Amino acid sequence: MKKILLLATVLFGLNTITNAQVSVTEDNDVKNFRFGLLGGLSMDWLNVDNDKKFEKGGMGLGNHWGLQLEFKLNNTLSIISGLSLTSNNLKLNYNTASSADTVLYILDKDEAFVDFPSDSAEISSTMMGATNNVYWLQNRKIKANYVNIPIALKMKTKEIGYITYFGQFGANIGIKTGAKTDDIVQKAVIDTTGAYTFNSETIELSKLDVSKAVQPVRVGLKIGFGAEYNISGTTSIYAELNYNHYFTNALRKESNETYLNKYDYADERFENVGAKVIPGSVSLTVGILF
Repeated sequence: MKKILLLATVLFGLNTITNAQVSVTEDNDVKNFRFGLLGGLSMDWLNVDNDKKFEKGGMGLGNHWGLQLEFKLNNTLSIISGLSLTSNNLKLNYNTASSADTVLYILDKDEAFVDFPSDSAEISSTMMGATNNVYWLQNRKIKANYVNIPIALKMKTKEIGYITYFGQFGANIGIKTGAKTDDIVQKAVIDTTGAYTFNSETIELSKLDVSKAVQPVRVGLKIGFGAEYNISGTTSIYAELNYNHYFTNALRKESNETYLNKYDYADERFENVGAKVIPGSVSLTVGILF
């Protein structure tokens, strides 16, 4: 509901700006400012910096929807921006990395993560508690949600028939609104002495909140091309294909990842996992501009 109210507020503001600032000349019936609605899908992936800790888990399917703004500079150049709600699916494999570390986490009765002490050499009875469970992480699929703000230069051809072709490049800025994960894990079995082993069968834990494991802001490059089809006047429908490459780590740095630990067999103690993963995607967007 908050997201819908936010988009409605922005749309009302855009309408006010349009009524106040848009100019149309008699010789050229083209607005200096246009806005519209958009929606689309994306194929998402992660580029892993250190595959000794984990590996990328393949492609994920994401989606986005929102508003687009276009500020005309001349007949062929425009600045585009907007606001969209974006969901990206990011997949990681922890059990196929070359080091094959045992990556663990602990959940309490409410399925909230329990932090590991910084000097922990073993899982203590205090950490386990009466209702906590230990899991060995195998695979992870994170659904990260963002408010996305693009800023790009759009270069258009002259209208050919009713179609205008364009290319664009610029920046994408994403502000995280939340993140959930679906994990494939093996559950620990604790005996009376406090020792633990893991069930051989894997289970799935769904929609665990991992917001604190994902960076709050991401910044990247957007490059793409597309075409507009004029319906009437300044109203057009369009489709575009974009490559999105981000420069910032998708996950929090090691010192902030206190809930996810791997066992270091050399030092015989637990330590934070921490690794650098750079997200990327190819997105297909369709929309209408007024």
